[in-house]
Amino acid sequence: MTQVYVTAVAPHSGDNDRKSLQCSRRLYAVTMSENNPISETIVKVGVPGSDVTFALDDAESDYISGLVRVDARTGIVSLRTSLDRERTSTISFGVVATEAAESGSRSVTCRVHVTVADVNDNAPVFEFPSPENNTIVLTTGRRYEGKPVARLRARDEDFGTNARVTYSIEAGTPFAVDPTTGLLSVVGNLDSLVAQTANIRVVATDSGNPAMSTTGVLNLVLQHPEMDAPHRGDQTSRRRAADSQTGTGSNSWLMAAIVAVIVAAAVIITAIVAILVVTDRRRRSQKRDLPETTPLPVVGGGNAKHDGKFHGANGDVIKATASVPASAVQKLPEVRILYM
Repeated sequence: MTQVYVTAVAPHSGDNDRKSLQCSRRLYAVTMSENNPISETIVKVGVPGSDVTFALDDAESDYISGLVRVDARTGIVSLRTSLDRERTSTISFGVVATEAAESGSRSVTCRVHVTVADVNDNAPVFEFPSPENNTIVLTTGRRYEGKPVARLRARDEDFGTNARVTYSIEAGTPFAVDPTTGLLSVVGNLDSLVAQTANIRVVATDSGNPAMSTTGVLNLVLQHPEMDAPHRGDQTSRRRAADSQTGTGSNSWLMAAIVAVIVAAAVIITAIVAILVVTDRRRRSQKRDLPETTPLPVVGGGNAKHDGKFHGANGDVIKATASVPASAVQKLPEVRILYM
């Protein structure tokens, strides 16, 4: 008996039948804290295969290529610079893995998304009080209890809890502040403040760990109604100075100047109209008061004759006839007799 050995050989599938490259993760999601050391590793991209190389996707911007680098052999992605969450909160980019083969190379792009976590690296900054706007004006003797007289405001460039600000005020003053809203209220007697001005320290503190805080100075100006006129004048000057700092007084002074100009113009126009009216009435009155004149008629013979009535000293009416020679008429073409 002859034995025949048969060896079964599977047909060669060829490189074209190879499966495509696959990233070990569909998305590499990473969270990193800001202010990181330069060259810190972000992630290692893994792609099964032989002779696989890695590179940053050419489609990425120059900004991304300036932030990260990719090791061609290991697939390790690291930072070129330190991150600042206040400038860049997230980064997304692609890493291309390529496997070379005799029949041609094949590649796959793996996506990386980096979230930059906030670090409490910013202290609060006061908007009120600030060096340009730090004054409030109050009057002694008035009732302020329960009514806010000012509001402290501060901002923090950090994020979340690190950006939450609370407020406080130095002890020993007749004021209280709401730690959350920053509303400032009077809780004591203002008369206890003898000085006309006082600088009061206020503090804004964030909620980071460790917390950061900022101190501001609130300038309080007190008005005393019982003071004499010169002192009131001084207080007015201080109030104007305070208004110029807060910006509340400039508009009122401008409006007052405009109103004064309008009133002055109205007075001048009224005076001119009155003068014109009086002048016109006087002219009309003078025309009515002028005596009437009657021309002396010329009668036959070249003589001028006038028949008129004259009142004597005793009130009698005397009729008189006046005759003027012709020679006189030639010299005086017209003679008028006024009736008194």
